[in-house]
Amino acid sequence: MKKIIILTLSILLNNIFAFASPFSFSFDETTGEATLLSAEKSLSKAVVIPDSVENGGKYYAVSKIAKQAFAKCGKMETVKLPSKLKIIGPTAFAECSKLKSIVIPNGVDVIPHHCFFFCASLESVELPSSLKSIEHDAFIACRSLQTIYIPKSVRHIGSWAFGENLALKSVDFESGNNKLSIGDHAFDRSGLETLVIPSFVDSLGEYVFNGCGSLKSAIVETDLDTLPKMTFHGCEDMTELSLNGAMNAIAYGAFSDCKKLSRITLPNMLKEIGVNAFDGCKNLTTINLQNLPSLQAIGEAAFSGCEKLERVILPNGIKKIEDGTFMSCHSLIEIIGANVESEAEFSFYDCPKLKTKKFAK
Repeated sequence: MKKIIILTLSILLNNIFAFASPFSFSFDETTGEATLLSAEKSLSKAVVIPDSVENGGKYYAVSKIAKQAFAKCGKMETVKLPSKLKIIGPTAFAECSKLKSIVIPNGVDVIPHHCFFFCASLESVELPSSLKSIEHDAFIACRSLQTIYIPKSVRHIGSWAFGENLALKSVDFESGNNKLSIGDHAFDRSGLETLVIPSFVDSLGEYVFNGCGSLKSAIVETDLDTLPKMTFHGCEDMTELSLNGAMNAIAYGAFSDCKKLSRITLPNMLKEIGVNAFDGCKNLTTINLQNLPSLQAIGEAAFSGCEKLERVILPNGIKKIEDGTFMSCHSLIEIIGANVESEAEFSFYDCPKLKTKKFAK
């Protein structure tokens, strides 16, 4: 049986004053645990949540923080969480505009959705070794967060989990993980500067690093069937990229508008380059397609707008050049494809320097 007691007002009982508490709790007599239901919005800068609270002569371990319990506590800068905390509710600390740092205690296995939504001053987060999942939008728009360390226990990072974190320069993954999935837009428009996606990442969503305008280099170590749609779209400062894991396909727009990308290492067994995959990569000077013996398809506009691309040698598996594949490649001088049998009408539209095409036909 649960009892709920509100501890927010001073009361006079038997001529003894009970001092006001800024928190309200519910109590579970069966488990001996307490849930923090809500907190006063006028909390001070430094907040300490007790490890246990007394009710009716019995002490209850504080094991849960309810949904929205601290939402919009505008003065709170730091908060010490209970040592036996197990569960944090969705939006529990959402829009705590001055919250600067937090340590999540060991025992918590989920950071729920929107938990720290728009905590614009949050600079430091320490995640526990018990953590298994960071749910969607958990840290979205935490625009002062600079680094994040992902423990090896984490199995899932949800969509937009760290999206719009403009100051987030690095994300580090603890080695020893067995399986980690990363959802759509998880780091969309964050401030990442360098990135290594480790081999244990078994799933990437779409737009994961979309618009990371400060990202300068990336290494993908993991095996993926397909590098998803728009994975690195709009990473305008990225100059080099290595796809070191096995991969069958690069999906639509994966590197589109990576304007400074000049060097890229592609997987040897790549079979397909998707539509608009490298569209707008203005500084791409070379692309070693001839070293990809399994490549069979290059999508429409895949290299459109690669203004500095000069020479292309296609592997034997390419028999057709699709519409706009090399459109507006202003520096393209020569293209060779020993087995190319056909090209679309606008395959080489706006390629004024193209003089040599060596095809089977």
